[in-house]
Amino acid sequence: MPKKKGVKKPATQKKDELKSFDLEDIDKICREIDEEDRQKRKRKCENENNTVINDNLGENTEFHKAVNFKSDMQLGDRQWIVKTVNIVIEHLNKYGACVIDQFLGEERGSEILENFKKLQNAHLFREGQLASNRPGSSNVHYRSDMITWTDGVSPPSPGIKHLIRILDTIVTTANTTSDNGALSDYDICGRTNAMAACYPGEGTHYVKHVDNPKEDGRCITAIYYINKDWEPKRDGGALKIYSSYLPGVVATIDPLFDRVIFFWSDRRNPHEVMPAFRERYAITVWYLDKKEKEKHDEKKESAAIATKQ
Repeated sequence: MPKKKGVKKPATQKKDELKSFDLEDIDKICREIDEEDRQKRKRKCENENNTVINDNLGENTEFHKAVNFKSDMQLGDRQWIVKTVNIVIEHLNKYGACVIDQFLGEERGSEILENFKKLQNAHLFREGQLASNRPGSSNVHYRSDMITWTDGVSPPSPGIKHLIRILDTIVTTANTTSDNGALSDYDICGRTNAMAACYPGEGTHYVKHVDNPKEDGRCITAIYYINKDWEPKRDGGALKIYSSYLPGVVATIDPLFDRVIFFWSDRRNPHEVMPAFRERYAITVWYLDKKEKEKHDEKKESAAIATKQ
């Protein structure tokens, strides 16, 4: 597999800015994951192809059957990485989205949830902001989540750090794999820090929107859910995706514990968070295309210079 050279990490960086990583470290990461989890995750696959259809994802069952599978292999196993990467590539190409259940397992998911609650207890969360301000209305009409940014290092959040490392491995491996379809159009050079988001309940939501409507570099959105004992009919909070791949289709993804979803960040996937009636937790990472990010940064710099003149 040809390997791409990463972008050097700048000396200082705000929490929500681009994070660079060296794609040459992928094999090393896989080995570390394998060693770290081998003893904890010794269990047999429930079936040979490790694929389970989930019929409880909401409306448009046929679409859900296509994009959802259950990760049943040993976390950290190279075969697990390869299987996951192949599924992500296939489903992004066919449907623009990929949903994976039982992604990291009960123990890892619980650790991430504990890390999340520690961030809450440290009073680090602030109201989520819109990408572009809409005159005449406050943000709360459009999104009512509370967010904070984290790299998993400061403050120490080992579970979140591990999640980011797994997501990095999957996305960058998919990007450098041959015959990867639409992913070959991108040179993923980095990512944002993780955005931890809490919807406090009482009908809090986020209206229909696109993550990257202005070509700011974001090409893949990865969201990991940590909501234990979530009851969709009672608790609400589903993510609705309006896929341009299948006109008229609306995928309803409930924010179940240890579920992850990957989807294109641009106009191909408008989506919304339906009203949540209990606290709803999610961790989101955006992966960035080098060329688009550089072009976006150049435009911002030119606009800033023009404003000063």
